[in-house]
Amino acid sequence: MARINKKTLAETLETYDVFAETPKYKIEQFIEDFFGIISAHVVNGDEVAIPNFGKFEKYTKQDGTFKPKFSAFSGFKLAVQGK
Repeated sequence: MARINKKTLAETLETYDVFAETPKYKIEQFIEDFFGIISAHVVNGDEVAIPNFGKFEKYTKQDGTFKPKFSAFSGFKLAVQGK
């Protein structure tokens, strides 16, 4: 099983038509910006839902501290299960 990081994700995105003429450093910046947007919204208490993937949200623990929470949607769960 491979470990995917920003570099390998950018290399994969390069193969898609929408990024075909985009330099790798700009694709890597897009990845940083994309996850930065998700993080900023979750930090502000927003729920970020991506269809067929999952939901990111800020979760309050019993002791009053916060942590990020991810809940996979059924489409993603089925894909991971190979269905």
